[in-house]
Amino acid sequence: MFGRGKKAKAENLVATGQRGVGVVTDVRDTGMTVNDNPRVKLTFRVEPLDGSAPFEARKTSTVSRVAIPRAGDRYPVWYDAADRETWMYATVDDDNGRQQIRTLFGAAAETMTGVGNPAAAAAPTAATPATDPLERLQKLNELRAAGALSDAEYEATKTQILAEM
Repeated sequence: MFGRGKKAKAENLVATGQRGVGVVTDVRDTGMTVNDNPRVKLTFRVEPLDGSAPFEARKTSTVSRVAIPRAGDRYPVWYDAADRETWMYATVDDDNGRQQIRTLFGAAAETMTGVGNPAAAAAPTAATPATDPLERLQKLNELRAAGALSDAEYEATKTQILAEM
């Protein structure tokens, strides 16, 4: 995945860097693909865990075509406090990775994309294709019962579905 130099830098940042939450503020297509995956320009607002002032960071990355970051997504970030141009973000693909991020980032991990509540991504949204509202409400209730949605998320989405009827 990483060349030797990139891997060493990444390991160094995880070991010695500062941690923060990176909030995606902009995603731009570069028009380039690598193995059918898009190369995108990402802009993040990095919110350091130590409470220092947030800062903007940019990175061009090849991302999975089925998991393209969106504005508002939140990722774990490591950065060099002396050189904020040196930073990285991580994506989490499995329960082991989620647990590692929770251990490193504490409560902040619960707000991160794919870390805090991975099943929440399955929650219906305004972009959900039109289906029977009763089926959507039933699925929504199943997600809440499974713990994938908070009561507030459930109520907000339920209100939205009912308004569309």
